[in-house]
Amino acid sequence: MPKPLILIVDDNQANIKILVEFLSKDYEVVVSMTGESALEIIDEEEIDLVLLDIFMPDMDGFEVCEKVYEKHDMYDIPIIFVTASSNDDDIERGFNLGAVDYVTKPFRKVEILSRVKTHILLKDYKNNLEEKVKEEIEKNRLKEKIMFHQSKLVSIGEMTNSIAHQWRQPLNSINSAVMGIDTCMMKNHIENEEINQKLEEIEIQTQYMSKTIEDFSNFLNPNKHKGNNDLREIVRKTLTIIHTKFSKNNINYEIIEKNKSIVSCIEGEIIQVLIVILNNAVDALKENEITNPQVTIEIDTNKIAITDNAGGIKKDNLDNVFLPYFTTKKADEGLGIGLHLAKAIIEESNNGKLSVENVDCGARFEIEFIR
Repeated sequence: MPKPLILIVDDNQANIKILVEFLSKDYEVVVSMTGESALEIIDEEEIDLVLLDIFMPDMDGFEVCEKVYEKHDMYDIPIIFVTASSNDDDIERGFNLGAVDYVTKPFRKVEILSRVKTHILLKDYKNNLEEKVKEEIEKNRLKEKIMFHQSKLVSIGEMTNSIAHQWRQPLNSINSAVMGIDTCMMKNHIENEEINQKLEEIEIQTQYMSKTIEDFSNFLNPNKHKGNNDLREIVRKTLTIIHTKFSKNNINYEIIEKNKSIVSCIEGEIIQVLIVILNNAVDALKENEITNPQVTIEIDTNKIAITDNAGGIKKDNLDNVFLPYFTTKKADEGLGIGLHLAKAIIEESNNGKLSVENVDCGARFEIEFIR
């Protein structure tokens, strides 16, 4: 870790020599003998603290202090006045201008080191506190966003359950009608391959619709909890939900199951994350007008990897894709829960890790569940 940088401003070389001797062991030190050059150094260097003589020719310490704090926050560059004066008015004026402390001449090593150390520590505490506050604000913002998203899912879930209830009866009626026609044909010894084929297609489609309703209902269930889930079944349910988007855009997908994997996770949340990643892959394939668009989903022990052939993520964007509010899309194009929230869901709710890298053909997202 680099040493803090101290600027000593004094028109007396003997004073500068003493202060440098005191401070050079623990700090980087730069010196100036005029107010003008001190201001130039402060503009050019990242100064951590200034030891500033009050009485100097041309520009005294008060004027230097005033000019410094016209441009910089007093907490960013603490100034300690160095003075031979014990005049209360001078001391008061220095504090009113923003100085954090003062020491009197002749210098005492213990006092100089103690005061410099104190104000360097205070500056560090202040900077660390600001970072902590920013982190907490971001955490709260993320929690609010997740809660808002979940509340929307609850509302959608209630609506979906209502629709599902309305759909099941007609679907059952269709299946019953198909069975009735089939029975009738058998009784009357009617053999018609084309009719049998169409009846089979109707049965397959109604079963598919029924399974889709079930998958949507589970996906939007607000009372979901962790359980032992088969990753292949999670992938199947995800593809059931977004199958239409792949078909509509003529995008092929392949599932490769290297090893059967049962993991402890919240199934609905993993489906949400997979939908985000797969939707982003579809968008990238469309945007880049890939001739033979392909998405490969690999299932391995405690892992799901999704790879597309859309050409990969730009190098400048690769490190930012999980940052909050980062997007390369237009303002009116939604990101669902977004990759930032997706990462939070995997890593904070499901004891996993979400990462991305560029491979030869495109981008590869990997979800790894930690046992």
